[in-house]
Amino acid sequence: MYGTGGKQGNVILDKGRVPEICRSHNGSSDFLLCFGEAIAEYNAKQKRKDRQVTDYLKDIKNSGNGEKQFYEIVVQIGKKDDTGVLDSEGNLSVDAKAASEILDEYARSFQERNPNLYLFNAVLHMDEATPHLHLDYIPVAHGYKTKMHTRNSLTKALQEMGIAPAVSKTDNETTHWQEREREYLKGLCLERGIEVEILGVKRDNYTIPEYKVAMRATEELTAELEILNAEKQEAESVIASVGAEIVDAREEVEESKKHLDEINEQIADREKRYAVYEKKIDKVLAAGKPVAKELAVIRKNAKQLPSILGSEPSVKISEKDFNRLIDMAQASGTLEKLNEIYDRELEHMQGIIDDLMVQVKTWKDKVLQYDKFIRTLEKQDGITCEFDAGIWSSFVQEVVAKAKDDIRFIFKNGFEVRV
Repeated sequence: MYGTGGKQGNVILDKGRVPEICRSHNGSSDFLLCFGEAIAEYNAKQKRKDRQVTDYLKDIKNSGNGEKQFYEIVVQIGKKDDTGVLDSEGNLSVDAKAASEILDEYARSFQERNPNLYLFNAVLHMDEATPHLHLDYIPVAHGYKTKMHTRNSLTKALQEMGIAPAVSKTDNETTHWQEREREYLKGLCLERGIEVEILGVKRDNYTIPEYKVAMRATEELTAELEILNAEKQEAESVIASVGAEIVDAREEVEESKKHLDEINEQIADREKRYAVYEKKIDKVLAAGKPVAKELAVIRKNAKQLPSILGSEPSVKISEKDFNRLIDMAQASGTLEKLNEIYDRELEHMQGIIDDLMVQVKTWKDKVLQYDKFIRTLEKQDGITCEFDAGIWSSFVQEVVAKAKDDIRFIFKNGFEVRV
């Protein structure tokens, strides 16, 4: 077990991997949850606004008294040599499973055991060399007579929980509390038949407290280094994987742009054919104009005959006009058929053009996705807390797979749209 002071920014570690999250909250909002009531009561008593507490989190950061906004400890059982996460077959080892169950119980009972240490983040890592637990907590101390009655103070918070006061700089409330936590963790291990060797206290023949503290610190730093090296290897692996994805994404962008050009050529060809059909329809319509004039002349030359015995009126036309009417009737049927054919062709071509335009928009969206993805990755300086490598990797795989399916479909169908 080893501990550190508060870190800046996001405290959820290793976002790109798959740890088991026991408990996770937002540190800033939980800070207000711990001290919001005390801040409100204090501010209500202040007549001058400049004396009010407006950003207690920032006040703690800039206080200069050694207090941290929050604290972190890392709890580990075993080493990679005896409690490695994976066995020789690549499966979760029996020892690692037992260690993870103990760490899980330790985390779940932490708040009840330490009521003055508000636990706002607990992450159990099972994806590195050895199972280990990250805990982030805010110390909450009560009973102050002046200013805020509840404050952030690790020393007073530990004392309020019954931890013995400090004897020296190296034998203080924090070391006393860590000793108590080790004993509790040892009890959990013994309940499951696991033998425990507490780091830093195995040299009981030495009587100098400072030496024992130094040895404990050395061994704990060794354990910490083991975890950090495992995390470093994992990060390097993620970086290499993401680098390959960037190359693939660039290739997909170029391929997508190429297909965009080909689809645009198809659209241009269809639009030309569309224009040809429009001209044909115009010719059909133009052909009907002279016919109307001829019909007017024939009507003018026709002579009306008297009705016989109530029959319908009749007209008399010349044989020449009669033959012309027959020709126009036959031509009219042909023109109507041509008009129908051209209308169907125009509708068909317009449907193809519309579908091709949809494909163009889809490919443009893909190109924008790739470009945005590449720009985002190129801005990253290594793997940071803000860069979720796992999510990006999944995103790339999903988008690339979908793009490849689209490409195969278009090649298979020769860029023709099914209508």
